[in-house]
Amino acid sequence: MSRNEPTDNTRSSDKTLHSKSTVKRRNSLWRPVFFSAAFIYMELLFHIAIYHGIDSNIMHPLTFAIACGLTLSALTSFWHRIANAITAYTIWGIFTVYYIAQFVYYKIFRTFLSLVSIGGAHDAMNFKSVLFATLRANWYVILLFLLPLICLVLLNRLKFTFDRGRIGESNGVLKGVIVQTASSAVMWIAAICLLAVHGTGAYTPYSLFHGRYVLELSMNKLGVIMTTGRDCTVMITKSNSDKTFELAESALDIQGRSNSVSSLSSDKENQNSKSSGNESSNSASGSNSTESSEPQYVPQIDENINFTQLYNSTDDDELKSITAYFSGVQPTYTDEYTGMFKDYNVVFVTAESLSTYGISKEATPTLYKIYHEGFEFTNFYNPLWYHSTIDGEFVNCLSQYPASSKWSFEESAGTYQPYALGNILNSQGYKSYGYHDFDATYYDRTSTHPNMGYTTFKAIGAGLDIPDHVMYSDLECIEAVYNDFIADYHFNMYLMSFSGHLPYNYDNQYICQKNREEAESLLSGKGYSDEAVAYVAAQMELDKALEYLMDKLEEAGKLDNTLFIVAPDHYPYGLSDGVYNELAGKDIEDDDFELHRNQFGIWCSSMGKPVVVDKLCASIDILPTVLNLLGADFDSRLLAGRNILSNSDELVIFADQSFITDKIKYDASTGETIYLVPESQVPDDYLDSMIAEVENRLYISDEVIGTDYFSFVYGRSSDR
Repeated sequence: MSRNEPTDNTRSSDKTLHSKSTVKRRNSLWRPVFFSAAFIYMELLFHIAIYHGIDSNIMHPLTFAIACGLTLSALTSFWHRIANAITAYTIWGIFTVYYIAQFVYYKIFRTFLSLVSIGGAHDAMNFKSVLFATLRANWYVILLFLLPLICLVLLNRLKFTFDRGRIGESNGVLKGVIVQTASSAVMWIAAICLLAVHGTGAYTPYSLFHGRYVLELSMNKLGVIMTTGRDCTVMITKSNSDKTFELAESALDIQGRSNSVSSLSSDKENQNSKSSGNESSNSASGSNSTESSEPQYVPQIDENINFTQLYNSTDDDELKSITAYFSGVQPTYTDEYTGMFKDYNVVFVTAESLSTYGISKEATPTLYKIYHEGFEFTNFYNPLWYHSTIDGEFVNCLSQYPASSKWSFEESAGTYQPYALGNILNSQGYKSYGYHDFDATYYDRTSTHPNMGYTTFKAIGAGLDIPDHVMYSDLECIEAVYNDFIADYHFNMYLMSFSGHLPYNYDNQYICQKNREEAESLLSGKGYSDEAVAYVAAQMELDKALEYLMDKLEEAGKLDNTLFIVAPDHYPYGLSDGVYNELAGKDIEDDDFELHRNQFGIWCSSMGKPVVVDKLCASIDILPTVLNLLGADFDSRLLAGRNILSNSDELVIFADQSFITDKIKYDASTGETIYLVPESQVPDDYLDSMIAEVENRLYISDEVIGTDYFSFVYGRSSDR
């Protein structure tokens, strides 16, 4: 037998190898099945982990999941085996990390991670303890998210290869490419067509895909991957949707005429009267002339603004459309409280995670006084927006709605903001100061706050030198800065507090540790858990800071002439499940409306008695209400919020575009409408008109910032 002639054993071995290779090649189409099933699994797991269940809308995330699976299968079938494997592991690894990141982010912040927030991920690492605690608490869910990646590795190692996709022997690779690409395209088309199954109305999967992008609803009704695609599109194009408005009738351009009240609807005038003793007295001679004690309330507008002239002055379609919108907005009117605190000093605090349920006479007497002994807003909502604190602060300070696809506050730093409290009071001779007892670079406050008129702005690393306890103390902040402004004739001080920030425990939260013994003593008998007490202990630091400032103002003889405004940025989402219910004494965590119900306070020691306001209102309404009380001149049509003390319509808008009015509650996620008055009193088209109004207000706020609209209105140069 020749040396080179193969033996029977060699032939048998080659045949076995060939057989195994053939089996693997014939099973090369395992990828469409695996990746489609893997995406379906990830969407189901995400929905169950976040929403604790699924409903009929799950069909759309699942059909898009299949389309994504077929697409990924095609992408890993074109190349050499090694290149296909690298592509598969890389892409699926990225998806796995992304799903986990969305889940963990939601668990911490109770909102979803938009792509723009990924750029700020390095800032979030300042709270590594919170991140690691969340990972530990949810390790089993994270392991479940990793399961498809583990299966992919095992299947590739033990059963299948990443050879080129092949159908048949003749031109098998080309056929495989065509079939997989065509299958993927057909599935995408089918998934998009199926969106109409649930109708095409507002907030249906169809409208979320084709119309206005709503992050919170899209995650639920379209799924993680499709929402991310929409988010990416909006972020790149800088636009959520395009709307065009028509210029209103010229009668709505109010130019400061003496009869401006009568130029608008008479019912506005009638509703504004808050005085119970306004009566007209006829003259004894019986003449038709009357003398009325009824106060004459006037529109809160800038008389120099003529929307018709502005509209005709530009060729920019966006500016024209925004101007047309504002030309149809009804202004609010002055009221009996207008100018009540004119020329008063101002202390404005955006309070980190402050909730009315954590405030009590015993533990936080100063906050209790501000909330209950001044203007007490009992029907106030504090919606959690897309980017947590920075959006809450943006709404409080500028009375505009934030966008999910950008950091609106950061973008506002390059725009003109004439109605920001610092800017408007500086024009009246005030000096304005801003403070934040955390890192100065966090959320770029060194740009946003000076732009609002806080020409002196201090934070950690930018002029604020206070002890670093990992957490920072609001009390130590006020102790360090009060001398900056207390001697000024007119000052305006703003603080973004920090001591109330999560976590709420005694392991790594210095403020909770510092106030623990006192909080436990003051709250004994309430039966609170350690976490609930720790939360109150954290908020006690702000209470002490405000008490300290009040004492210093009283020593300087300025307390009676200083107005305090304290408003939360959002509810305390850092509390574990059930703890917020514990503080509230009722179940609110499962009610998407009541979860955001809160209070804010406006107080001055010179007030004779409290003023209880039960009108429906929200954070967006704080700035125009404060401007009204200070007697500042502003155009109420240009702000998204409304002066609460005026006769304005009642409307609270939430991040998912659900809303409450004085007539209905509308849940955009379910389409459910709850009537707050007899249904017969609600016009047939009321719901549709309010849905349109909500969309318009959110859209216009984004456009006002994006176009630097106020620079256009007031003839200032813009970088746009």
